[in-house]
Amino acid sequence: MSKKHNSTDQQKNVKPKSRRRMQIGISFTVIVIALAIIFMPKKNAQDTSTVASTPVFKKQGELTLTNSNDKPIVSIDIEIADDEAKREVGMMGRPVMEERQGMLFILEEEQYASFWMRNCPLSLDMIFINKQGKIVTIHKNTKPFSDDSYSATAMTLFVLEVNAGFTEKYGIKEGDMVSWKRN
Repeated sequence: MSKKHNSTDQQKNVKPKSRRRMQIGISFTVIVIALAIIFMPKKNAQDTSTVASTPVFKKQGELTLTNSNDKPIVSIDIEIADDEAKREVGMMGRPVMEERQGMLFILEEEQYASFWMRNCPLSLDMIFINKQGKIVTIHKNTKPFSDDSYSATAMTLFVLEVNAGFTEKYGIKEGDMVSWKRN
């Protein structure tokens, strides 16, 4: 009987030690998680990784819009999307653009171009331009984040994207001309 008692006493002693170890382990884990949360880097408006991921306008040229009488209407700074990768990204993820800034897409060949607004937070005016520099189609106030297709009504070699309302403000219309130069 004393052996049985001894065995039961040992089991009673083991259980509290086991529980204590488990409590210590849990406490240690909670402390480690709390410290990780406290010392985890926080993202804020000045965090360089956030700032770096937002596309920033890069002036690469200047563009002038003229009326049918060859009188200048307005000149703007442009960023140029002249290869597949740049054209694919376009204005995606850009939260702002200045009034006299735009992105000029240069297509590989003249075509009936079609653009969309996927991942673009800005409403834009899209200006489709043929190889002679004549505006052939204008789509005003495009819908942000939309997969709707905005297509040219004639062959196009260039597409200029500017802030929505730009064409209305400056009286830009189909038939007006565009000239541009790289920096």
